[in-house]
This record gives sequence, C-alpha cells and structure tokens, in this order.
Amino acid sequence: MTENNNNSLFSIILASTVHDMKNSLGMMLEALNQVFEDIPDDRSQKISPQYGVVQYESSRVNSSLMQLLALYKIENNQLPFNPGYHNLFDFVEEQTMAHLPLFEAKGFSVKIDVDPEIEVVFDEALMAMVVTNIIGNAIRYAHSELLINVEFNAGTTLVISDDGPGYPAPMLELAGDYIQGINQSSGSTGLGLFFADKVAGLHQHDNNSGRISLSNGGQLGGGVFKITIP
Repeated sequence: MTENNNNSLFSIILASTVHDMKNSLGMMLEALNQVFEDIPDDRSQKISPQYGVVQYESSRVNSSLMQLLALYKIENNQLPFNPGYHNLFDFVEEQTMAHLPLFEAKGFSVKIDVDPEIEVVFDEALMAMVVTNIIGNAIRYAHSELLINVEFNAGTTLVISDDGPGYPAPMLELAGDYIQGINQSSGSTGLGLFFADKVAGLHQHDNNSGRISLSNGGQLGGGVFKITIP
C-alpha cells in the first residue's frame, strides 16, 4: 500500500474514532444534565460549582472533537455548508446559555450588546461551534466579565471581549497562521482559532471572505476576538 493510501486510511480511521468519541461524550453530557436536574434544590446549590466545572470541561472536550471532525470534512470537501438568515441576538443568547452553569459557578457577568433586529446570513451550526469555543476560553482565562457586541465594517463583526490578561503576544503574531498556535504542552487555543479562521473563510459575499482577528484591550481591557461575516 502506498504512503498516500496509508495516510488516507489513517485519516478515515481517525475521523471515525473522533465521531464515535463525540457521540459517547454527548450522551454522557446529556446524562450528567439529567442527574443534576433530578437533584433536590437544597443539595443542587451545594454542588453547583463542581457541576459547572465538570460540565464546562466535558463540553470543552466535546467541542474539540467536533472541530477536529469538521476540519477533516473541510479538508476532504465533505462538510455541509448551509448559510441562512439568523437573528444575531437570539443566536448569541443561545450560545451564552450553554455556559450558564459555569457563569453562575464562577460569578461571571455577561452582557450582550446586540440589536435584536439584526439579521445576518451565516451557517448557524458552524458559527455556534466557533462562538461557543471562544466563550468557553474567555471564561477559562477572564476574571469575571464578558461582553459580546457588534461592529459593522465591510460586513457584520461579532466581538467577544473579556477582562482577563489578554492573548499572549506569540498568538497575536500568528495573524492567519493559527495552526502554528497549537501547543500540546501548554494546551493552547490554537485549534479553536484555526477552526474559527476556516469557518470564517467559508462565508463569502461579493468576492469578500469572512475573517477573524485577535487583539488586546477593548472595552474590558482583556482579550478581544472578532469574527467578520461579509
């Protein structure tokens, strides 16, 4: 068997394994949520912080697996791309609600400054994976505050800001080469940024492609992630 065939076979096996792991983890998360819902209120308040952490870490692993599977499909031209009109406020609110247990456990305040009338064309499933991952990382590194707002500049830009220490300088310098930011020893968020960049690029309009950018400062003084849909 040639090297190319070996690589192709390995990719197929890897994708199949990731898919199976993702499904198992998803079932585990559903069971965890059901267990927590069945706990009496007087006891659930005591374990809420621990539950929030377990849910977050499990969701983080699940998100990484979903991104890996989606990246495999992108590279093999197998990923369905289904853009449509979506209410941006409703979309952002749904993604923040997914992190509600951890927000409450860590005492985070989250502000959504998005006009409820804004409608944007994007692939909801792919964008949800991007935004959920960025929010999750913001919670991981921020102190206590998160802001999500919108800018308009050659498209609609969703801005996610936090009050943490900001992105490290090496990551800011990647600027489009986010695959280089994946660091196994440090647990870098490079995979999430690489995936976000790929998803943004799938969104195109009038010869313009979507894009992401990173910076520090913003309204909360920490990390600022932007994804623009043309």
